[in-house]
Amino acid sequence: MKVAYYFRSYRKGVYSIEVLFRRILASLDTRVSATSHAVGLGNVFSLWRNARLNPSDIYHVTGHVNYIALGLKGHQTVLTVHDIGHYTQTLKGWKKYVYKKVWFDWPLRKVAFITTVSEFSKQQLVTFFSVHASKIKVIHNPFPALYTRQDKLILSASPKILQIGTGDHKNLNRLIQAVKQLPCELMLLRVFDADIDQLLKKEGVSAKWFSDLTDQEVYELYQQCDLVFFASTYEGFGMPILEAQATGRAVITSDCTSMPEVAGEGAVLVDPYSIKEIREAIVKLLSDDAYRNACIEKGYHNLQRFQPDFIAGQYMELYTQIYSK
Repeated sequence: MKVAYYFRSYRKGVYSIEVLFRRILASLDTRVSATSHAVGLGNVFSLWRNARLNPSDIYHVTGHVNYIALGLKGHQTVLTVHDIGHYTQTLKGWKKYVYKKVWFDWPLRKVAFITTVSEFSKQQLVTFFSVHASKIKVIHNPFPALYTRQDKLILSASPKILQIGTGDHKNLNRLIQAVKQLPCELMLLRVFDADIDQLLKKEGVSAKWFSDLTDQEVYELYQQCDLVFFASTYEGFGMPILEAQATGRAVITSDCTSMPEVAGEGAVLVDPYSIKEIREAIVKLLSDDAYRNACIEKGYHNLQRFQPDFIAGQYMELYTQIYSK
């Protein structure tokens, strides 16, 4: 079976979709003959022409370039939607209207099937774009192959809390308020922000900034930290939850959107809007070794749901269903 995959064009530091699909393709192995195409606004027409001249059995748009599906054979196309956060959280006015049409309404209507990475994201597609639920299949992301368990038996003298991601929804401001006067240090995996740096200094919170790291360097941050904070106010999936669980670190995440679904029982769930709950979770994890270790073990067990062979098998079933028709 010949499958053509369409990825967003390369941008420095933005490669999460590519990494997870490389792992899926490795698990599919010889069951598909795969070709990969990088999509940018400048090469859309040439890619559509190539698809006509060199047809595939299945076309799979892997995310964030939904519009490429408009020029592909709809009854042979799968479109993966990771989240709709940019639409719901950022855009306004005419830009939001155009984005809705080109990225969602038209492509979602045309393709044979839509896959998305959580039940939360599926429900959002149904709610915001009136897609029938039967057209959407939830297939989770696999956890990254690079991440293997590295237990940290003794906490750092000044425990290190790793926070991942840029944007207000990543909830860093509330984390800063929650750790005031606690003897710990923040490890911020995000682009430097002068306003946040000023807030850190004002509140007397110690922090180090990290950006433009390789996959290996990010993994090393997980190994160095004592716990991971990923209590966002919005996520379509939440890969850092699995990365923390795979490394053997306790993780604090939110009790809303997709995060409870991804975390299973292997995380401490908090109301992301409650500084009090965030602080209590941090203090409990850092002060109670048995509690922290139980959380880590449950997290490691949770990874069984996100094994790449299982995920690849779900995609293969979908491809076969389309191919048989």
